[in-house]
Amino acid sequence: MGRRARSGVPGRIIRSVLNGQIPPPGLIPDWLLDSAAGLFSARAGVTPLTAIERVITTIRHREPDHVPCCPLVIGASRRLVGASFPEFALHPQVSAEALMAGFEFVGGEIIVPMLDLSVEAADFGQKMIYPEDSTPHPDYSDPLIREAAGYRRLRRIDLQDAPRMSSIIEICRTLVKRMGLKGVVCGFSFGPLGVLNMMRGAQHLFRDCMNCPGEVMAALETITGVLIDFVEAQCDAGVLAVTLDTLFASWNGLSREMWEKIEGPFVREIARAIRKKGCLVAVHNCGHGIYFDSQIRCMEPSIISFAHLPDDCKDRRELKIRYGDQVVLMGYVDTPLLSSGNPFDVLQECRRMIDDLAEGGGFILAPGCEYPPNLHLDNAVALVRAARKFGRAKGART
Repeated sequence: MGRRARSGVPGRIIRSVLNGQIPPPGLIPDWLLDSAAGLFSARAGVTPLTAIERVITTIRHREPDHVPCCPLVIGASRRLVGASFPEFALHPQVSAEALMAGFEFVGGEIIVPMLDLSVEAADFGQKMIYPEDSTPHPDYSDPLIREAAGYRRLRRIDLQDAPRMSSIIEICRTLVKRMGLKGVVCGFSFGPLGVLNMMRGAQHLFRDCMNCPGEVMAALETITGVLIDFVEAQCDAGVLAVTLDTLFASWNGLSREMWEKIEGPFVREIARAIRKKGCLVAVHNCGHGIYFDSQIRCMEPSIISFAHLPDDCKDRRELKIRYGDQVVLMGYVDTPLLSSGNPFDVLQECRRMIDDLAEGGGFILAPGCEYPPNLHLDNAVALVRAARKFGRAKGART
């Protein structure tokens, strides 16, 4: 995770400190991060850590005073500022204000501004629908790519001509400035195959991956060039990490072998670009039967955010044993529980999850996917409360 010093690195570290922000972890040597995490972990039993100290301790696989929490209150935050879904999606000042209001009201340590999964495809020219009562989505009756020949007609775009991606960059910049040392901002991008799905439709895309993979990969190459520009701009905005959504690396998408062939090479390039900027690579995948091992090989992520167990683990104890030393595990409170349960139910499930996954550090408590955007925030508050109340590893609790 640490990187050797490169041209411009000392200046970037100094600028971060002077601006009251945490320097990108990838620009700090591993030994220094480990030393800091060790000191923070030792102090955690005596005095509370700051949000930044808690996150650093966790990503270096040490035990903090309590597990960090990322409640993923995104669309639901718009209600705190009286914004509609279209206003939240299309006006970066409104989005940033809402996300900060959600952070200040609910709490936690981490914000991820993944407004919706239509951002990148909209800038490529896919027609979108912006409902008043739900998140934006493509006009499925009017796909940008109507036949296999359309993949090679897809053209690269410049971020200056990409209003929605530019909005995300502006939101990241605003959140980083306003957050300071109070918490961590992580960027977000849909993976290239997900973006292509928004412009073609899953049924046709899966068929094309089998029948004409070369055509699909030609489009993925075009998309990947734009996404690299996008994630690099988010890194330059000061985020700690950038999250790549790789939904199709699961039973919900392609077979393991096909995913590694079709999307694997392209997400590897994007992840490499994020690390070169000194930021951490995070992965979000809310599919069933996730291919943890394939994604680790392709992207070398520091964090995996997930909603369901990977395909090679029968329970979360096995998950901790198999992958707990390789990545930080982030999740995976069931969104149906958040939708239908009460705060007490949420507290109890979070406690069980912490008992299974927090020992030795490397665990962030979070929903498996975005907190339901039309739901009241009581259960989001319960999620953060659980992290504080039960968030030490079971053996370390008094």
